[in-house]
Amino acid sequence: MSDVLTAHLGSAAAAGDLEKLVKRIRSVEKSAAVRLQAVGSSLAVSVCTLAPETLLDSTPTVLGMRAFRLEEPAEFDVVVESAAILDRLARIEEENFVLKVPPMTVHAVWAGVQPPMSGWEEVQPLPVELLESAAKEGMDAVDSALPDNPGHAVVNTVRSRIWSSPLQIEQRGGAADSQPTDFPVPTGAAFAAVVLGFLPRGAQGSLRCFTSGSWLRINAPAGYVLVRRNSAL
Repeated sequence: MSDVLTAHLGSAAAAGDLEKLVKRIRSVEKSAAVRLQAVGSSLAVSVCTLAPETLLDSTPTVLGMRAFRLEEPAEFDVVVESAAILDRLARIEEENFVLKVPPMTVHAVWAGVQPPMSGWEEVQPLPVELLESAAKEGMDAVDSALPDNPGHAVVNTVRSRIWSSPLQIEQRGGAADSQPTDFPVPTGAAFAAVVLGFLPRGAQGSLRCFTSGSWLRINAPAGYVLVRRNSAL
């Protein structure tokens, strides 16, 4: 009897989407971890683009999440190395698109916080144009602020400062059941939506947003951005 955890993605398209997500988070952090949560026929794949370094750090946690439909039910919740996922995806066609979950797990502080399953209330939507422009401006600011050959600590400090800054959102009227949000949306939420490929080329309009306690969820066309306010704030 095998103890290997598996996720039957079922198609080249699903495997390709997972591979793109993993490669994109590795463009942000080579040693990035990936959380795989399978419940029945659903697989949630989460990655982290921003997180506090210490308990007193006010940096918000920003996650990207994609959901996949599984061909066969599964039950597991593990955090593994992104490199190990890519290694298995390279051979997934030979495995009939069954992903063999890497047996070696890793520790990721951000994986210890879980977005709520219910209690979400819709708030003011965010324009796609605002997210794209904020992400570009933020990336330019990070590049300009970094010295030549910066160390890991310097990179983290600069990224945290820039991506923690709040988006400048113009309050405007919406649907009858929507409300202006006083949730401080960090620029890092825009960065996550763009760098993880959640905004397809040519995307327009606004994205629906929801809050629940200390969490904000942005529903993008190709995934979800989840933001958690740090308790140190």
